Amino acid sequence: MNTVDKAFGQLLRHKRGGLKLSQSEFAAKLHWPQTTVSRVEQGQRGVNLLELLEVARVCRCSATDLLGELGGLTANAANNQVPPEQPGFTAGFSYAFASEDVMLAQLARYGVRFLGTETKAAFATLPVEEVLLAALHFSNEPRVFEALPALVLKSASRLDWHKLLSGAYALHLQNRLGMVLAASLQLKTVTPSVDKKVWSMLQTAHDTLAEEKLDHEEVVGPRPKTDEALALLRSRTPGWLRFWHGMGSADLKSFQRYLP
Repeated sequence: MNTVDKAFGQLLRHKRGGLKLSQSEFAAKLHWPQTTVSRVEQGQRGVNLLELLEVARVCRCSATDLLGELGGLTANAANNQVPPEQPGFTAGFSYAFASEDVMLAQLARYGVRFLGTETKAAFATLPVEEVLLAALHFSNEPRVFEALPALVLKSASRLDWHKLLSGAYALHLQNRLGMVLAASLQLKTVTPSVDKKVWSMLQTAHDTLAEEKLDHEEVVGPRPKTDEALALLRSRTPGWLRFWHGMGSADLKSFQRYLP
C-alpha cells in the first residue's frame, strides 16, 4: 500500500469526521461514488489534482493546506511505522497492529497457527482482546478472518468486552469486528457445548456495534478488478456478511476448521 495514499486516506477520514458527514453524504458533496470515498480512505486509491481541489472545496480549505497536512502525516509515517498507543493498551500493541508477522506470532500464542507459515517467536503475550484488534487490521486476508470466530468463542468468557468494543471504535474497526462476531454466531448450530451465556455476550456485542456501523465496504480477499466480478462476489456473499457492508465467500466449514 502506497504510504502517501494511506496518509491521504487518514486525512480524508479525519476531515469527513470533522464535518460530521457519513461516507455517502461526503461522496455526494464531492460528486464521487461512495465506493471511491471508501477506497481512498482505506489507502487503496490515490487522487488526482482535480479530485484534490474538490476535496479542498468541500472541506472549505485550500489545496495547499491539505498538502501541508498530508506532508506532516507522511513524515510521521516514515519516521514511525506504528500507530499511536491506545489508552489502557499494552505497550507492544501498536507493533502487533502494524506488523503482520508480530500479529501472527501473537495469534500463535493463543493456539492459532496457519499451515505453511513459519511463525516468529512473540516477544510477550498480549491480552486476547488486543490480539483480536491487531488481527482485525489484517482480517481482509481470508485465512486471518476465518480463524477469528473460533478464537472469539474460545475466549468469550475472559474477554474484556468494553476494551474490545471501545478499541474497535477508536481504530475504526467496528465493521470488521461486527463481521467476526456475526461469523461466530453462525457456529451456534455446530457447537452445542458452548454455554448460553457466551452466545448472549456475542449477540449483545454484535447488536451494540450494529448501532454505529461504518458506511463503507469491506472485502475479504482480493478486491475484484472488474464490475462484473464485483457483482458476482456480492451475489455470493451471505446476508450476515452483507449486513456489515462486507463482501467475500464465507462458509461454516472454513470457520469450523479452527474450533478445538
